[in-house]
Amino acid sequence: MEETKRLDFGQTLKGAIQIGVKNAVTVIVTTILYVITVWIPYLNIGTTIAFFTVLPVRLGKGESFSPAEIFDAKYRENMTNFFLVLGLFNAGVGFAFILAFFPGLVIMYAWMLAAALVINKGMKPIEALNLSYKATYGSKWVIFFSYLVLGIIIFVINLILGLIATGLGYLATWLGVFFGFIFGIVIAIISLAAVIGLYGTIYKLLIIDNPAIEQET
Repeated sequence: MEETKRLDFGQTLKGAIQIGVKNAVTVIVTTILYVITVWIPYLNIGTTIAFFTVLPVRLGKGESFSPAEIFDAKYRENMTNFFLVLGLFNAGVGFAFILAFFPGLVIMYAWMLAAALVINKGMKPIEALNLSYKATYGSKWVIFFSYLVLGIIIFVINLILGLIATGLGYLATWLGVFFGFIFGIVIAIISLAAVIGLYGTIYKLLIIDNPAIEQET
């Protein structure tokens, strides 16, 4: 049996940023469509599944994703297994966090790919949880630090843009307000696209590009 692939920190973070930058427009348009329709019962089940488990994986694989595709009825077909895997995920992670913070963090990263496996690979919830655990084995610290460093980068960008907006505010109040609003939108787009890109990159590297895992799906 081939050895399970482990993440490389630099490759993971680079991939997340590249995907985020390349697909920023797709992400923001999809997000707008999701937000303005999330209140619609039943429809929001499919859009939620597509937004959180299909969009990141497709972008991570380098495939195109049409924002309107979140409304496709096919994403509601497997909602039973989707809710089952979410229930098991939340119960397991929640119980682990009650015992101690660190075990909860470990389980959260260990099972983070399960929902995507259920939807994209058609796996059963228990199978998906087990395979996610196997795929992320040895890579949890890389995942943790990838999200941490990405968060720091986003914070620094937000801080810089905030300082620029404040400086412009000293010249003219309306300039500070205007550019503060624009910069806020920019940082929101960058943040969301990068986070989605990071999840997609992790899925691609640990599932799609991992022979030891891919042969089990």
